[in-house]
Amino acid sequence: MQIMNYFVSLQKIAITPDMSVRNFLLFTLAFCPLILMGQEVGKESRQAEHIFTLLLEDQTDSLFAAMSEDIRKQLSRQQMDGTMKQLEQMLGPYQRHGEWEHQQGDKHDTFLSIVDFEHGQLSFSVTLDQAGLIQGIWLRPIQPQHAANNMPLPDDAVELDDTVHTSPDIALPCSIVLSGRSASPPLVVFVHGSGPLDRNETVMSNSTFLDLSRQLAEHGISSLRYDKRTLVYQKPVTSMDDETILDALAAIRLARAYSSHVILLGHSLGAMLAPEIASRSNLDGIIMMAAPARDLSDVVKEQIAYLSMPEVTPEQMQATMDQLRQQSPHYLEPQNQTEVAQRLATPMLILQGGRDYQVTMQDFHLWQQVLSGKPQVSFASYPDLNHLFLTGEGKSTPQEYAIQGTIPQAVIDDIIHFINHQTDN
Repeated sequence: MQIMNYFVSLQKIAITPDMSVRNFLLFTLAFCPLILMGQEVGKESRQAEHIFTLLLEDQTDSLFAAMSEDIRKQLSRQQMDGTMKQLEQMLGPYQRHGEWEHQQGDKHDTFLSIVDFEHGQLSFSVTLDQAGLIQGIWLRPIQPQHAANNMPLPDDAVELDDTVHTSPDIALPCSIVLSGRSASPPLVVFVHGSGPLDRNETVMSNSTFLDLSRQLAEHGISSLRYDKRTLVYQKPVTSMDDETILDALAAIRLARAYSSHVILLGHSLGAMLAPEIASRSNLDGIIMMAAPARDLSDVVKEQIAYLSMPEVTPEQMQATMDQLRQQSPHYLEPQNQTEVAQRLATPMLILQGGRDYQVTMQDFHLWQQVLSGKPQVSFASYPDLNHLFLTGEGKSTPQEYAIQGTIPQAVIDDIIHFINHQTDN
C-alpha cells in the first residue's frame, strides 16, 4: 500500500534528521509515487549535481558535511552508508540522470532530476538553504500517469472513457470495460490503495487493476477504474472521505448507469475502507484484497520495522510516526473497519497473500475471528503471494514490485465464483 500502494502514502516527506536514509528509502520506494514538475535551470544546479555525485559514489563523509547543522546533529554517517548500493539492489544498476529542474522558494531552493536505473526510475530532489547546505532529500519512484495498456481485451468487450463526478470541483477520469457476453453483466468498481495512484493501480512494473480488469473481462465481467483524486489534483487530503470514500461512492453511482449488479473490489487501503463504503451504498458484494483489520498506526509501525535495518531506534520510529501524523493525520485515525463489517449484511470475500509484509496474515486471521459465523462472508489465502497478489519465494521485499507479473488463476477463479454467486441470486 501505496503506505503502498503500497500502504500508507508519504507523499511529501523528505529524508529528515529523524529517519535513517536507508530505512526511509525502503519505506518510500514501496509506497510513494511522484510526478515531477519544475523549470529547467543551468549553473544554479551545480551544488545539487555535486550532492548527487556524493550519493552516487557513496562518499558518506562529504555528503554528511554538506548537510545543515540541524540534520548533522541527528543523523549518523553509518545511517547513510550504502544508500546507492541498496537502490541498485532494488532497481538494478544506475544508468543516468536527467536535466535539473528548479523550484525556488523564499529561503530554500529545491532541485529535482529523474534518475534511470536498469529496472526503473526515481526522482531525486534536494532542498538547499541559502548557504547551499542540505535541508532535505527525496528519493521516490516515478509514477506514470497511465500504465501502458499491453493487455488486450477479449473480442466481445469494449473499453470506454468516462468521468467520475464526486462534486462540481472533483472530476476523475475513468475507464469502463463493458462485456458483451450477457445482457446485464456484473460490473466491478476498483478502489485503490493509498497514495496518488492511477486508474490501473500502477506500482513500479505492475498494474493490479488493469490486470484484474482484463482477466475478469475474459469471463464476461465488466469493470470501472478511475484515477485517484490525489493523482489528478496533486493536493493533500486530510480525511478518509476525501482520500477514498467519497470518490468510490461517486464511482458506484456512475457504475449504476452501466449495470444493475455492482461489486466493489478494494485493495489495501481500499479494502480496509470497503465495509464503510458498502455501509453508505447498495452493493451486490465487496471483495477485500489485502485488507488491514488493525489500526493503520499498528500496521505502519510493523512495516517500518520489517523494512528497517537493525539499528532503528524507538526514537526514530516515533519521529517517523510523528512526521506521518503531521503530513497525513487521517492515516493514523482509527477507522473501526471490523466493527463496520460486523454490522453489514453485504456479501464479502476477503483475500490475503501469505507473503504480504504490508498487510499480514495477522490481519487476515483477525478478519476471520471477527466475522466468523456470518454465512455471507468467505475467505481465501494464498501462501506464495505478496501484497500485489503476485507469486514469489522466500521473504517478500519491495524490489519484487519491479518484476512484472500476473495475478494467478486461483485468485481470479475465487473472485469470479464470488461475483457469479452474488449476481445469479
